[in-house]
Amino acid sequence: MKKYFVGDISKILNVSTSTIRFWEREGLIKSKRSKGRFRYFTENDLETLKKIKLLKDKGYKSEAIKEILKIDKSETSNEILKREKIGDKIKRLRQRNKISVKELAKKSGLSVSFLNLVEQGKTNLSVGNLKKIANALNVNTLYFFPEEGTPRELIRAGERKSIFMDIKGVRMELLAEGNTAMEPHLFYIEPGAGSEEFYTHKGEEFIYVLMGKLKICIEGKTEYILGPGDSLYFESMRPHKWINPTDNMTVVIWVNTPPTF
Repeated sequence: MKKYFVGDISKILNVSTSTIRFWEREGLIKSKRSKGRFRYFTENDLETLKKIKLLKDKGYKSEAIKEILKIDKSETSNEILKREKIGDKIKRLRQRNKISVKELAKKSGLSVSFLNLVEQGKTNLSVGNLKKIANALNVNTLYFFPEEGTPRELIRAGERKSIFMDIKGVRMELLAEGNTAMEPHLFYIEPGAGSEEFYTHKGEEFIYVLMGKLKICIEGKTEYILGPGDSLYFESMRPHKWINPTDNMTVVIWVNTPPTF
């Protein structure tokens, strides 16, 4: 049986290794492991990856590709479970603070009906809306995601923890763990994916683009398109939203201080 490692697939499909790893994280393909613990793919996997690449080039999102290729939905079921846990955590925090859904709606600017669906785990949460809820409940966004194990000082490239982002086409990995003064993340952003709407929070943030392009709009009037090597620093209380405006994957280092994501 012929084995194709990530580097091999990257050359055959003419895509970055980060893109292949992102497809795997999205549940589009699953690699095998060699005795040396290296990822590899079979010839059948290669054919599937070729189809994924073709569909991505045509503009299909990951969920649509799963439907087309009849990919196992266990990953999707796992996402639903995570969404329900986040909704339950929002509800318990709201009740502990003795805040009604109506009061939370007023503080966050979101509708009562939408918040009810969120607490029941029956709707997607964009970055902006989750930020609004977190701000209204006086916590940072990571409060809603469970920490696993003891925080590590050194994090190897293949050992980063991923945070479930209920946004199609966006994945976030932690670059530091524990009670830190800065909150650095690695964002993988698919074509057309982004925060969807403006949001604000306390602190300041720094963005550095590793691959692709990121379009960011601040206060509805200042707009930047960042490419590889470009960086941006701004106050987080300024309303901002962002999107990957290209047909290729965007990878960004994003740092917030103090931890407010």
